[in-house]
Order: sequence, then structure tokens, then C-alpha cells
Amino acid sequence: MPNIASAFLPPSPLLIPEIGKQNYNILQKTIQAYQSVADILKKEETEIIIIISPHGQSQNNNISLNISPQLNLSFKEFGYLATTRSFSSALSLADEIKKQMGREDPVRFVSQDQLDYGSAVPLQLLSNDLKNIKVLPLFPAEKKDRKYHYQFGQKLGAIIRNRPEKIAIIAAGDLSHRLKKSSAAGYSPKGARFDNRLIAYLNDSENGINKILAMDEKIAEEALESGLKQLSLILGIIGENCQPQILSYQNDFGVGYLSVNFNLRMALI
Repeated sequence: MPNIASAFLPPSPLLIPEIGKQNYNILQKTIQAYQSVADILKKEETEIIIIISPHGQSQNNNISLNISPQLNLSFKEFGYLATTRSFSSALSLADEIKKQMGREDPVRFVSQDQLDYGSAVPLQLLSNDLKNIKVLPLFPAEKKDRKYHYQFGQKLGAIIRNRPEKIAIIAAGDLSHRLKKSSAAGYSPKGARFDNRLIAYLNDSENGINKILAMDEKIAEEALESGLKQLSLILGIIGENCQPQILSYQNDFGVGYLSVNFNLRMALI
């Protein structure tokens, strides 16, 4: 069975109402985008979510998977003390990925029962209506480039398509962190240039993937993005025939929050 849903979403803690407070309402477009993806996951009766996060226990040269048997969702680091939910890990899928990737693209296992916030925010907003869901957090390799992650995604996609479960792929990430003078990371004119260019490439149905993989690394570094590797990975998983649907883009807090749904049903027509 092919994966039944895929999306790229920002993991901002401000999207959690107890954390965002007065800022929560400013992000309504992004919240609505999350709800659109949540509706798809519910409709498709999702059984496993692979969540690709930039904030977990990443390693230099290897993709890593968090295989803690229980995964706890909490936002204590942001002052919200309630533990909202726990998930079971998709251990069988993790084992198969490690086996199938073998020595050519070795996968490393990590075990951390506390979900990083890059995994926790999307799961909190997407899983309320999902029963008995299993989760597999995946972390990019720090020193591997976009092309490596795209090619890894192609191999991972082949594994997923041969699984019996209904699997959703969610990539978490932000675009530029330097969009405004008030940005915590400071302002750079290359921030908006990077965001606008990436969105244009996603809308390019003929050569968009190649353009994303070839984006100037210096501009990406200057923009201080944290989403390209996750995006490259998910593009590899879903293949070239899927047209991305931009759900929303917000930069109210000086960070590019892009929400994208990949319409997999259109790809199957």
C-alpha cells in the first residue's frame, strides 16, 4: 500500500494554544493548514506516522530513527507542564528500514522516550482523532547534503509502498529565520529571497525538484533555514508525479512558516 498522506509543516510551539497564548490567533492560517492535513489523516485512517524532525538526536553521517518503545509528548521546556499524550513506536517498520538500507545507507537507532519539539508539535496538532496510532521519528544526517536525503527518500518510499499499514509522512521544518529586523537571528535580505524562490520551485511541476536540490548553499545558510533536508527527504519518498499544494505561508514572527500538502491521490490518477 502506498503512503496515504504527506505534508511539510512548521513545528512552531506557538501553534500550541497554551504556549502561543496571544500569538496563537496570529497563526490562524497555519493552524487551518494543520487542520486540513489532520482531516486527511483521519479520513485515510492512518496507522503509522513517520515524522521527520530537524530537532532530534541527529548524527553526522547517518539518518537516525528513534525506537523508544514509548514516545511521550510534552512541552515542559516551553512552560506547559502537562504531558498530553504517549505513542507506541513503529518498531517493525524501523527494523525493516534498517535491514533494507543495509550497509549502503546505514541507519542508526537512538532511543529517547521524550519527543523533541520538532516531532511533538505536529503530532499534537495532527493526532487527536487518530486511534492506536504508531509513530516513527526520523532525523536527518547533519553532514549529508540534500541530494543524499532525496535519494535516501527514494529508497525509503519503495520500502513504505510494500508495507501493509497506512503510513503518513510528515516533514517538520521552517524556512528562513531572518525575514525581519525583529527576527531573533537578525535580518538578511536573502531570507525573503530564499523563501520566495523555494515556494516558486515547489510550484514548478516540471523541474521544481531539481531546482530545490540545486539551491545555492550559501543563500540557504545566510537565510538560516531549517527545512531543506526534511523537504528533500519527503520529495524523494513521494516521487516526481505529485504536485505540492501550498496551504499557507506566514512570516509574522520573522520566521518562514510554510505549510504544504502533497496530494497523493492526484499522483495516482
